[in-house]
Amino acid sequence: MFEHAMATIRHRKGPFVGMFVAVLAAAALVTALGVLFESGMRAGVPPQRFAGAPVVVGAQQSISVEEDMDQPYSERVPLPIDVVDRIAAVPGVTKVVGDITVPVTVGGRPVSGHGWSAAALTPFHLRDGGAPREDGVVLDSALAAGVKVGDQVDIAIGAVPRKFTVTGITAEALGRQSTLFFTDTQARELYGRPRQVDAVGVLTDQDADAVADRIAAALPSVAVYTGDARGDVEFLDVGQVRSQLILLSLSFAGTAIMIAMLVVGSTLSLSVQQRRRELALLRAVAATPRQVHRIIGAEILLVAGVAAVLGAVPGYALAYGLRAAFAKVGMLPADFGLAISPLPGLAAIVLCLGTARIAGWLAARRVAKIQPVEALRESDVETKPLARWRVTAGLLALVAGTGGAAVPLFLPGEAAVAGAAGSALLMVVGIALLGPRLVEATIRVVGGPLRSASPVGGYLAVANVTASARRLAVAVTPLVLAVTMASVQLFTQSTVAAAAEDQADKGVVADLVVTAPSGLAPSVTEEVTAADGVSAVTPVVRSQVFVKHLTAGTWEVSPFAAQGVPTAGLDRTLDLEPREGRFSDLKGETVALSTMAAETLGVDVGETIELHLGDGAVMRPKVVATYGRGLGFGDVTLSHDVLAAHTTTRLDQSILVAASDVAAARKALSELPGLTVQDRAGMTAAGQEQRDTQTWVNLIALFVILGYVAIAVVNTLVMATAARSREFALLRLVGTGTRQVRRMTRIEACIVVGIALVVGSLAALPPLVGVSIGMTESPLPAIEPLAYLAIVVVTAVLGLLAIGIPTRLAMRTRPVDALG
Repeated sequence: MFEHAMATIRHRKGPFVGMFVAVLAAAALVTALGVLFESGMRAGVPPQRFAGAPVVVGAQQSISVEEDMDQPYSERVPLPIDVVDRIAAVPGVTKVVGDITVPVTVGGRPVSGHGWSAAALTPFHLRDGGAPREDGVVLDSALAAGVKVGDQVDIAIGAVPRKFTVTGITAEALGRQSTLFFTDTQARELYGRPRQVDAVGVLTDQDADAVADRIAAALPSVAVYTGDARGDVEFLDVGQVRSQLILLSLSFAGTAIMIAMLVVGSTLSLSVQQRRRELALLRAVAATPRQVHRIIGAEILLVAGVAAVLGAVPGYALAYGLRAAFAKVGMLPADFGLAISPLPGLAAIVLCLGTARIAGWLAARRVAKIQPVEALRESDVETKPLARWRVTAGLLALVAGTGGAAVPLFLPGEAAVAGAAGSALLMVVGIALLGPRLVEATIRVVGGPLRSASPVGGYLAVANVTASARRLAVAVTPLVLAVTMASVQLFTQSTVAAAAEDQADKGVVADLVVTAPSGLAPSVTEEVTAADGVSAVTPVVRSQVFVKHLTAGTWEVSPFAAQGVPTAGLDRTLDLEPREGRFSDLKGETVALSTMAAETLGVDVGETIELHLGDGAVMRPKVVATYGRGLGFGDVTLSHDVLAAHTTTRLDQSILVAASDVAAARKALSELPGLTVQDRAGMTAAGQEQRDTQTWVNLIALFVILGYVAIAVVNTLVMATAARSREFALLRLVGTGTRQVRRMTRIEACIVVGIALVVGSLAALPPLVGVSIGMTESPLPAIEPLAYLAIVVVTAVLGLLAIGIPTRLAMRTRPVDALG
């Protein structure tokens, strides 16, 4: 059987080349996503400042979620200071150092400040001078450029500048962060939390893993790190990035694998369809259905097997390319490594082979089971109508997709919005199943005008499309997929971004916004309040919180962007568009929720929720108000002092200023050192930076998927067109001119592109409307004309070139030779 398959592959390379390309590209894509997933599980960043501590102890930095992945806290979870003594008592521990971090600014750049005792945990050695004294600091070599021992430097702590004397300079500098050291007493004073530490460095002369195990057994509530895992406690963003990478790779992989399998299946279907004459002849010479299936199976195993193995290799290179792209847009740290093993490649090979084999079996099923005479009759002309199950399944998919898009009309909350966004794939599946019907309906509408416009080329194109609706439908499906996916992804993001920007613009009623690079200390708020021309101020602190809630009978933990504001003077600086309750009641353990958050959680004013703050603290606040501008300012609003006490820095991100005299206030505030004073437009929407990063990440993922779809489109159209060389030869032999044949294929290409654009756009519309209603309460999504024009142009170019070039190549052969 394999000998027959090899002979067939050698003599009929065309269909198998298309299959090879589809499987190879699918294997590369799946391998790359597998590498990203494995990296989210195992990769990280090596420690830098903790490089001198074999063992590092930190608090549990994530919230446990039953039957799901734990979610990392956005703030550093501190350890009680008595943990230091308890760790020191563990056998094998020679020295422990409680580490604290004070964020400061030196020359406009953020710097990490620590107590001098923590230098024992680092790779630092003094190059000049000595240990810090009161109001003295030791700088790393990068910070000390142009500075010598005895000089004074300005260090801003929460935008409050202070002068310190340089007492020492280290010989080293860290690659990821600049570092300076205070005295232990001064560091703890600036830290502001005398009974807590950020982490504990452990020195030992014994095996680090054995000591770590003993510490974990003695203090089961802490997290113990050794090796490269120490980077997790040093760099909070690493743990957060790993979780994001896992979620991204899973969601990305789910869409990409579904699309890849759809493309591989349609390509194999087209490949088998193009060989109907050959398979019909095999049936006519007494080949049994089982033998036909075995022949096709052997061919698929040979071609798809080689393609999957070869495709897995560039998949690893694609993973590095994606890592570089994600690092460039800020989603991954530049020094985040990838975990490389053979598992992603092996999984991709198995998945692609399995999909190809199932798709081949389904495609060969009809050819294998029909009678030989009927097979010969159907080998050249499509006479069999679409199966009833296929029509029914296609209609059900379209109904389900439309229903999913309409969910936000009836069921509020984020789950409804996610359902609306996901309905796009159901729409595409329905269109793929009903493709021939759509082609037939389209040609009935445009057939008359095309015949009138071009009597020869138009007539031939209409006749060809009418007789070969299934072949054309296979070419239309990947283009529809590309148009729908691109439209939904791009315009969902533009809709959310436009709504957030609009809410932030309308919600800030203050005259001025004050910010600083490393945050604003409470004393800065006092200075701003006392400035000339200032009538009211609202300090704003931001964080992320988690809320535990029931969804469909299952406990879930959902993250929300949160802000903390005082209620005094709030109506003069901020308009959150209150809906229910009173913001004046926002004091102590109370909370205000956006309407989206309240609907997602299923709570009303007067009820309580289980809220996990950014540093792991748990509270059960009472809901006292709801508001409409959650996209612009965060879905959760707490009392300023409550939220600020549970952030890592305890600093404000901005201060909103209402002025009785704007010019006087601006002048007075501009004279305060270290502050940036802007108009109210300077207040960015809550989570805007994260949204911008997520937008770029989504665009990268979209471009990768669309790149694969583009390969599939070109591959499918080239296969379909190249297989028509016999048809072109017959047309030329009966007197049709070369130009007329080319005009016919151009008209067919325009029909394919036109159907893809119209149907793809219509398929994207219900999901976009559903997302817009769920997120902005408006049925009008924000569609950017230039972005849509780009989708139209790229689709048209792909379709026209992928049909035009193979046609020209096929026409170079003499008709008699082509028939032979």
